[in-house]
Amino acid sequence: MITKEQRKRLKKTLGYHYTGNVLKILKKRGITNRKGSPYGSSMIRNVYNGLNENKEIENAILDLYIQKLEEKENEYKTRNKLLGLDTDTES
Repeated sequence: MITKEQRKRLKKTLGYHYTGNVLKILKKRGITNRKGSPYGSSMIRNVYNGLNENKEIENAILDLYIQKLEEKENEYKTRNKLLGLDTDTES
């Protein structure tokens, strides 16, 4: 279950429009509900907010978090390189 502290950290990186990306991850993995239908945005929000517990959805949220962190890191490195602030070349 996602705790309040975890949710705060996740929200800083994921923002508010994360459900579509989580749905894509779940679809790519073939994860569905008991009826065989894709999970809805409301279920993802409920898991994110700690109202429901679902390990597969939690893992998808965490994978999205990792993906976004990597994107931000790559963007940061690219900006520094373009601005001549690349720490590898300043020695």
